[in-house]
This record gives sequence, structure tokens and C-alpha cells, in this order.
Amino acid sequence: MKICAVICEYNPFHTGHLYQIKKVPAKYDKIICVMSGNFVQRAEPALIDKRLRAEIALNSGVDMVIENPVINAVANGEKFAEGAVKAISQLPYVSGLIMGCETDKPDLLEKIADQQISGDGIFNQVFTNAIGSGQSYAASYCSATALAMKEKGYDESVIKEILNQPNNLLCIEYIKSIRKYRPEVEPIIVRRKGNGYNSSFTSGDYLSATAIRNILLSDSPSDASPYLPEYDKVKEIFSRGKFADYSIYDSISLFNLRSASKELLSGLYDCSEGLEFSLYDNARSCETLQEVLKNVKSKRYTFARLKRIILQLNLGITKDVMNNYLDKPLPFHVLAIKNDFKSYLSVIEKNAVIRNSDYGKFSDYGALFDIEKRASALYSTVTRSRDGYYSEQLITDKLI
Repeated sequence: MKICAVICEYNPFHTGHLYQIKKVPAKYDKIICVMSGNFVQRAEPALIDKRLRAEIALNSGVDMVIENPVINAVANGEKFAEGAVKAISQLPYVSGLIMGCETDKPDLLEKIADQQISGDGIFNQVFTNAIGSGQSYAASYCSATALAMKEKGYDESVIKEILNQPNNLLCIEYIKSIRKYRPEVEPIIVRRKGNGYNSSFTSGDYLSATAIRNILLSDSPSDASPYLPEYDKVKEIFSRGKFADYSIYDSISLFNLRSASKELLSGLYDCSEGLEFSLYDNARSCETLQEVLKNVKSKRYTFARLKRIILQLNLGITKDVMNNYLDKPLPFHVLAIKNDFKSYLSVIEKNAVIRNSDYGKFSDYGALFDIEKRASALYSTVTRSRDGYYSEQLITDKLI
């Protein structure tokens, strides 16, 4: 059996995702998604519950959906990719990983990944100088990569353009993680359809997830229907008000930030270099969370990093927790599976939570499950729903 994996968020599942699934080469027998749960890499709640997103994916050609553990799903791009590929490394028979890029030169993505892995040439010097000048980690990494690739004869402007697109960056991180943890897996790089990942354009045959979320939250949510398989199910969620209310999330976050000590803030995984002092002071002098983030943001500390710190505070993701789990394969939840693929559960059950009784198999992961419980409680609050952490039934095509 040959299985192709997909690392995804499906926030929400749209026609561009369906296009990618249909591009999985015919030589693969099954498709497994490693999907972020109710919190995503943007360090915010997913607009729609993970179970509905998994259900729609199953209806759209996927054979199984497992949940990327939350500490990986909400990490920076490098840790996000590493965590998902580590999950894939626990799935026997996976021999391909399909990914969407934003360049018509996908071969360069593998070359860039190999350059970043080697760190040879002027890479380390440029990176160190850029960090020293106050640039963010991501900007420094991109600058060093572009100059190192130029040294090898590549067009610096082309490399910079590639590194300026978020999906390209994720592809590069996936490739690096494959090289490290599962080198036999084939990277299958597909040019994504439609607008860029963060594009807010609302025209064309394919829209970005950002644009679709904006439409769903607008006064005309039905305008998103051409881009959403099974739109009626999404519509029903919105008609009942069970989608993520970001204003509730912001209020809870500001309360937690104002309640936190400097010592607690300094222990969060992405908080360093005295950033806790600025967060602590601004939480008390600002009226909203967005005002806090705007005041603390700088060239070195991006919105993305600050939002991750806030989510880490909400969920209890500390340096101690991350350092304890970083090098371990993490148990994962199986969210959905087709009935004709259920025999695969016996192959992965030692690494998976399939039923409530399975939690007892993982006595060393209590802190991880505590974070998952907090994520469930927080998400159910911002979606005005019940907390179903211990009552989730495995989704199959028979139940849909």
C-alpha cells in the first residue's frame, strides 16, 4: 500500500484544497491528512470546528484525518512543519507528501531547503549579522538564504521572491523536515490555484482561505458558497452562531495577559529577551489586545510571534513543556476515517488516541493532554459550544 500525506489546516476547506487532493498521483492508494485542530498556525482559533472540517475532507476524497498535536499546530513555521512530519513518521506506508507552493519554479524549493540545511558559504555570517542588527529571525533567515544562493549562481531576486510567499516557506520547511525525519518520502510540489495564502481578493475561480473567512464573517456569507464544498454544513454552523468569535478570544486573552506575572510570561516558549516586561506594562496601559500587540510589535518582534506568545499563555505552552516534548514523537488523535480503511487503525493504534480509553496508554504525556484540554475548553467558549473533549465520536463515511 502506498499512502500520500497532506499537512493542512482547512480553515475552512475550500476548492483550492479539493484541487490539491485531486492532484495526488494515481500511484497512491490512500490519502491521510495531518490537520491542525481548533487552533491554527496563525495563533488564533480556527473559524470552524475541527470535526466539521475533517468530515468535509473525508467527503472530498481523503481517507483519514489525524489531528496535529496543538503544541505543533500553533508553533512557528519550522516547528509546525517538524511536528507534522514527525506525526507522518509514525504512519506506516506513507511514501509521499503533497504540498502547495506559490511559484512556477518548484525545483528551486528543494535547492533552497538543501542550502538552509547545509548552512554553507556565507549563510551563517549573514544570518548572524542580520540578527545582530535587530531583524526578526524569519527576515534574517531569508536574507542569509538569498545571498548564499546568489553565491552559488542563482538569481537573488528570484530567490527573494520565492521566500516572500508563505506557502513557499512552508514547503521549504516540509522538505527540510522530510530530509531529517523521513528521507524516503517523496515531496510532491503542486502550484496552488488562485490567490495567495493571505490574499483578500474576492474574485476568481479560487480564493484564499483568508478571503473566504472574510466573506463568511461579512454581511453576505453566501458569496462564499461557490468556493466551499458542502457549503450548507458551513451555513448551518453560522446560522447557529457556533463559529469562532474572535472578540471573545481577544477579551479572554487580554484578561489572561493582565492576570499573568512577569515570571509566568517569561516562561512561555516564544517569550525571550525581556519581552515579558513590555507585554506586562502594555497589558495594563492599553484598552484592547490589538492595541497591546500594536504597541509591542517591532522589526524584531512580529505580530505572528506576539500572537503565538498570547496563545501560549492561554494554553499553558511553556519552555519547560516544549523542551520536554520537542524531541519526542507525540501521540495524535484520529478524527475521521473511511470504513474501508479502518483496518489501518490496528497498524497505528500504539501511537494514536482513537477512543477515550486510549489516553491511559500515554502516561508520560499528561502535560500535553492538559494543553489539549485547555484548547478544547477555550475553543468551546469562543464558539459558544459545549466542551466535548472526552465525548468525540470517530467520524466515518457511514455516519455522514
